[in-house]
Amino acid sequence: MHLEMQVQETDGYLSIKAVGPYSLIDLRDLFDRVKAESEMRADRGVVLDVTEVAGTIPVMDMHVLGEHCSRVWKLQCRIAIVAQEGGLNKFFENVARNRGVQVAVVPNLGAAIAWLN
Repeated sequence: MHLEMQVQETDGYLSIKAVGPYSLIDLRDLFDRVKAESEMRADRGVVLDVTEVAGTIPVMDMHVLGEHCSRVWKLQCRIAIVAQEGGLNKFFENVARNRGVQVAVVPNLGAAIAWLN
């Protein structure tokens, strides 16, 4: 996996930051790792920061990623994804939400924490 993942436990949520170049396989693997980290910590809310994942994500990849996260992320787990322009967006969010995932793509940490609460 080419994405580095940094995990921090904070009051009320799990903070995960991903850094590295974008690839569909790496981001899909990251979602699997987010699930594992969340389960080890009693399924608290998660803030996933992908602002330092370099590269543009094609629309079809967002669809594939939305479907994948719906298969791996539990319904009771809330995940706020902090993303920049060209990264994950509302289309990804809609694909995942339409399949039952409690996820929001937001522009910054403040919005992510507000959504989790």
